Amino acid sequence: MRQDKDGPGAEIPEAPPAAPAADAPAPGAPRRTPPRPARVLLRDGVPALITALGPDDEAELVELHTRLSDRDRYLRFATLHPRDVAGYVRRTLDPSYGGLTLGARVRGRLVGAVQLLPAGGELAEVAAVVDPGERHEGVATALLEELAATALRWGVRRLQAYVLAENGPMMQVLTGLGMPLETVSAGGGVSLEVVLEPGDRYWTASETRFRTAAAAGLAPLLRPGSVVVVGAGRGERSVGRSVLRSLRAAGFPGPVHAVNPSAGELEGYPCHRSVADVPGPVDLAVLAVPAVGIEAVVEECGRAGVRGLVVLSGGFPAVPGLAGRVRALVDRYGMRMVGPNSVGVAAPGAPALLDATFAGRTPPTGDLGLVAQSGGVVLAALAAWQRIGLGVSAVAAIGDAHDVGARDLLAWFDEDPGTRLVVLYAESEPDLRGLARTAEHLARRMPVLALEPGTSAAGARAAASHTARSATPHAVREAAYAAAGIQGVGELGTLSAAVALLQGQPLPRPGTVVVLTNLGGGGVLAADACAAEGLPLEPLPEDLRARLEAVLPPLASTANPVDTGAAVPADAFAAALRELLEDRRVGAVLTVTAPTGVSDPGPAVAGAVAAARDPAPVVDVRFAGADPLCRLPLEPGSDRFVPSVTEPALAARALAVAWRRAAWLRRPGCGAVPPEGVDVVAARAVVAAVLARAPGGDWLLPYEVGALCAAAALPVVPATWAPTPADAAAAAAALGGPVAVKGTVRGVVHKGDAGLLRLPVSDPAEVAATVTGWQERAGEAWLGAVVQPLAEAGDELLVGAVRDAAAGAVVLLGPGGRATDALGHRVHRLAPVTDADVEEMLRGTGLFGTAHGRTLATGAVGDCLRRVAWLADALPEVRELDVNPLVVTPGGARALDVRVQVGPLPA
Repeated sequence: MRQDKDGPGAEIPEAPPAAPAADAPAPGAPRRTPPRPARVLLRDGVPALITALGPDDEAELVELHTRLSDRDRYLRFATLHPRDVAGYVRRTLDPSYGGLTLGARVRGRLVGAVQLLPAGGELAEVAAVVDPGERHEGVATALLEELAATALRWGVRRLQAYVLAENGPMMQVLTGLGMPLETVSAGGGVSLEVVLEPGDRYWTASETRFRTAAAAGLAPLLRPGSVVVVGAGRGERSVGRSVLRSLRAAGFPGPVHAVNPSAGELEGYPCHRSVADVPGPVDLAVLAVPAVGIEAVVEECGRAGVRGLVVLSGGFPAVPGLAGRVRALVDRYGMRMVGPNSVGVAAPGAPALLDATFAGRTPPTGDLGLVAQSGGVVLAALAAWQRIGLGVSAVAAIGDAHDVGARDLLAWFDEDPGTRLVVLYAESEPDLRGLARTAEHLARRMPVLALEPGTSAAGARAAASHTARSATPHAVREAAYAAAGIQGVGELGTLSAAVALLQGQPLPRPGTVVVLTNLGGGGVLAADACAAEGLPLEPLPEDLRARLEAVLPPLASTANPVDTGAAVPADAFAAALRELLEDRRVGAVLTVTAPTGVSDPGPAVAGAVAAARDPAPVVDVRFAGADPLCRLPLEPGSDRFVPSVTEPALAARALAVAWRRAAWLRRPGCGAVPPEGVDVVAARAVVAAVLARAPGGDWLLPYEVGALCAAAALPVVPATWAPTPADAAAAAAALGGPVAVKGTVRGVVHKGDAGLLRLPVSDPAEVAATVTGWQERAGEAWLGAVVQPLAEAGDELLVGAVRDAAAGAVVLLGPGGRATDALGHRVHRLAPVTDADVEEMLRGTGLFGTAHGRTLATGAVGDCLRRVAWLADALPEVRELDVNPLVVTPGGARALDVRVQVGPLPA
């Protein structure tokens, strides 16, 4: 059986149906449950629904085979006249066959299928067929990616396919997946084995496919050829009528129609009774109808061939099941949908000239991209940017984001040459890991800023482990944004100032921030604000101070801040500023000025910046300024300008955003590599054994934890597992000194809080008595005890990992032991971690910058962090992992207590 590139191809042997008993997984093996339906985007941006096929789909799958050409049929079956295709299809769809068939449907029509048949151990055979009319749209690739994900859940780690030597397109599909591929020539064909180890090459290839598809899918929404507005009323305050006014004001060049059975025309556009009555094809439908009527309108749009929807309507939660039914209709008809609860979309520049919003004012054309779930954020940001002369390339208010999300828009902006900076506001993101990958690619060539919601403690989750409790939505988002190079800001004022700085000035250089002021107090406030944002404010080199002294009045202070004095002439202030801007040791300059009775150096700032050669960036603070944020133009006709604000704190916050971006761009580009000495096979065996005894998941017992730590080569304080009091006493006697004794009781995670920790204990008899008391109190919940030698005293840290539904594996570093919930700052990153991640996490805790902290073995802490991150990434069954405490001394670091919870992979 064969499959070619996005068309027919790879052959598998005609194996007999597997007996149910033989197909049953071994104890501890992953359960072979079919995957849930998955929605994917094909190369042209059209959604496809991938589902597991069964006997009810036999007729469709047979009909798909009949659409093959002679050439396709030959590549599929190695013969022009295959016998009993219907019988073959029937066998492969029979549950007793032991395999799995996934099918891809586009607009309700089956356009491709891929089959998997486990062949024993970690190997499975694979084959596929694709409609010849869809062979260049990535159907085969999408099916194989979904099949690979299911195979991994089934414990399959190698896919084997036999391809005719002349079937180059199919080989391109398999190699294009980006996973390791092994090939062996066999007769007239090639046997290929895909090793299901998705590394950097796979994620790069997968991300490229996503960006291409997502951008193509948004073309009907942001570059439509025609628009229909459904629900435009006669009233002046009608939302739909407001959209019509916006379209006219923007100068949209294509056909525009309205659906209103009671009107002949609105705002100069013709009205129709229904979408079906609109002449010609419709790319975009804007829906402004009540929620109770939205389902019927969406289906009508789908039947009419509409390609994109913008749903302005809110109130979906008030109609039970409406969201799911609308999403199903969007999938069935292959549409993309923005909303519901959206303000609309706009792309005001050529060629689109589109404003399909009810904002009331078409945003000016520019090079900013904006995607936000909040219409209020959209309106506020656009108004603020317009006041400083900035416009947008495109804006999308995605509302409740039931389909099109922030990641889709980031892909659009990445493909758009007219966008230079992107701002996003995402209150929720179901695929935060995917968003981070897309944003990282985008951030390599333009700034990506995010207005951050939900940073209060109210977002914290209740969880059993310290790590999971720490992984609040804000912390997880922090980890994803850090990986992606997204610069987060906390409020709209800082967002606008940071946008202005990044648009008007170059990025900061490595070096120090310098405050230049004619106000002593203003300089102090600016210095404090810089310190609060973590910006360096270092003393200036002597040679630079000498040059400043040569141009400033005699009483000026040339330390940092540089205080010119209140009477400084404007030309002297400008000369000092130019000296600072042209010195490569200066990373950025904050000018802080106010007019006095004898001098006003503020107006000289822009001229000095314009005259400087290759200058550092400048943020101007104008005390008593008229506008909280404005721009100081430089040379005529230039896009460069200096952002000017009235508050030093705002200037420092904006500069910190640019500073973090510059630092992120300078990070080493190397990816994460597995730590030395890890054994993934042994680690998987531990997890499989735990799931064999507890199929629904469980916390690992101490001896299982020890085996997992050994597989990760994680340094731990030795521990002896003692199921009985006698075993505990014998272990204490063998250690020959004071010991720590810990009780293990089913359902108890924190031993100290439950009274299950005793130390130091020197007498083996006392150890036995302690364990006996715990055992009697716990009853049937008793599992056993752990006996450990007393560890060397040191600083205690928490190193942990948790699996988040949206972000995947997230790692944590912070204070541990008794200080876990009290001291220091916890830093989160996505797993696996790079060397740059580790350095940032160590620095971000604030624990290693003191004289004492610098004496500790930070290298050993980083090594533990890498190993925990590796475990969390390599073993998706790991739900939570706590190393708490990790005891750190100048000589090294060892884990004193480790807790791990695992669970089955979701279908």
